[in-house]
Amino acid sequence: MAAQLTVPQAFALLLLRSDGRFGMVSQGLTVGLGGAVLADLEIRRLVTYEHPRVLPHKAPFTGDPVLDRVFDDLLSATKPRRAAAWVGRFGTKALREGVLDQLVQAGILGRQERRVLGLFPSVAYPERDGGPEKLLRGAIADVLGGTALPTPFTAALIGLLHATGTLKPQFGKVDRRLVASITADDWVAPAVKSVLQSQQTAGGIAGAGAVASATS
Repeated sequence: MAAQLTVPQAFALLLLRSDGRFGMVSQGLTVGLGGAVLADLEIRRLVTYEHPRVLPHKAPFTGDPVLDRVFDDLLSATKPRRAAAWVGRFGTKALREGVLDQLVQAGILGRQERRVLGLFPSVAYPERDGGPEKLLRGAIADVLGGTALPTPFTAALIGLLHATGTLKPQFGKVDRRLVASITADDWVAPAVKSVLQSQQTAGGIAGAGAVASATS
């Protein structure tokens, strides 16, 4: 399974609702994908982490266009950057669409476009092949249930789900100590959580400012 899906592909697949949309987790998905690409590159030993910065290694590209764009950006940087800076840079709508397009091309998802009220474009990604998601969920559930040891792949996904607040909604009540043990050496998940908190704080300040302006 891990050989069939990249970490960002698997993360997106886990957060997709049965109606082919992401709903309220859309922000967590986008930022989480910014971390997922880094986690995947680390699994491939193309980057390492020396607190607090990410260091890329000169090596052949992966052949995956989404990962290779990220890897090229890392290699082209004039100096190493903090993990959260890269997560914020990579966690974009363009990355999200690129990952989802890969799942469509693989036949795992479909793509349906429509306009809400005849004006606003909307895209849904209904599942076409449920096999990969079933295997993925089973592997993670086994780890969370204590019947299987985590792999770098499942550990990365558990960390991303935990950082974005989607672990419990996706897999129910989990053993916090087990999750803490699995993610103890994870540097990607804290960076994702930090970026999400910064965005939410900025959004709250902007919202408060708008309310104040409207009522003054």
